[in-house]
Amino acid sequence: MQEKQREYQDFTFLANIMFKTLGYDFLDSVRPSWQKGLLRCYFFVCIASSSYEAFFVALECLQVESVAGSPSKIMRRALHFFYMLSAAVKFVTLMIYRKRLRTLILSLKELYPADESLRREYEVNRYYLPRSTRYVFYSYYCFMAVMAIGPLPQSFMMYFLKGHFPFLRTFPTQLCFRSDTPVGYAVAYFMDLTYSQFVVNVSVGADLWMMCVSSQICMHFGYLAKKLAAYLPSREREREDCEFLASLVQKHQLILRLHKEVNQIFGILLASNLFTTASLLCCIGFYTVVEGRSEEGMSYMIIFVVVSAQFYMVSSFGQQLIDLSSSISMAAYSQYWYDGSLRYKKDLLLIMARAQRPVEISAKGIIIISLDTFKILMTITYRFFAAIRQTVGK
Repeated sequence: MQEKQREYQDFTFLANIMFKTLGYDFLDSVRPSWQKGLLRCYFFVCIASSSYEAFFVALECLQVESVAGSPSKIMRRALHFFYMLSAAVKFVTLMIYRKRLRTLILSLKELYPADESLRREYEVNRYYLPRSTRYVFYSYYCFMAVMAIGPLPQSFMMYFLKGHFPFLRTFPTQLCFRSDTPVGYAVAYFMDLTYSQFVVNVSVGADLWMMCVSSQICMHFGYLAKKLAAYLPSREREREDCEFLASLVQKHQLILRLHKEVNQIFGILLASNLFTTASLLCCIGFYTVVEGRSEEGMSYMIIFVVVSAQFYMVSSFGQQLIDLSSSISMAAYSQYWYDGSLRYKKDLLLIMARAQRPVEISAKGIIIISLDTFKILMTITYRFFAAIRQTVGK
């Protein structure tokens, strides 16, 4: 029995649900006005609480005297700051380009194969998020959810065991009101939860949107290469052969324009992602070594692995885009081009020349997102980590 091919909604589901649970629907789905009102209200609550806590996170980072002589506290605050900064940059970028992103998503939807037989020809399931990628995101989200919710049951457990309620919170950030009273703790804990959800959902959702649109462009490049490689030209059918190449070039140019839009939308996001991911990995690694085999140290070790895996997934999609865009040139060379007419060969040569320049996801020209980028990132992270560890150890 043949596997059912996925629909376009399957590709956008995970990315869209990350923002829908924050109250923002990128696809602007049809729903009753009262539901839209509730979503909009919750969206503003998430933004307000996140902005409020982000302000105090930045304020704490400026209070050097409170962490003097404690490398552990410095790294913990730096970790919190860079994680917050990464989510903030991603959110602002997506809000600036939200209309263009929605237009890009709808354009890719129009190009998506309509029926089951055409989807099999496109091999759409091949370009869906791999199972390993989905498991990484599921594990990451579940682990962060446990870390966000965990302090409340821990507080109740300590209350029943020791008779004292410790008012544990997800983030120990000092706010402008007391959080060691029942009412203050309830407000602070709710703000911590919405802040955690905002940071995690934006961080994961932005990467998922980039993967979603990139996988669609990869799918079209792969289909064009497959179609070109299987074509059989003939000297007697010069006009039909050239018309075939003309339609293929037209589709190729359209996909290239969509790819250019992807770069413009996600360029700043990827540039900041490189910097903040390297900083996060360095801080997490150092903090893990300082804490040792404690519960918190092991928790941050898991975060280190998951954050590394998350950026690896982003880099792998960038590499896939490079490989599949280059495959068109190889497909043109591997077909029976020598059976075609002279005009067909000249037109095919032009296609090969353009396809030899692979399209890339570029972080505003700073660096190309690929598996080589991931290797460089891990090398830089290790060197920073070793340098900081040596400096602190003196």
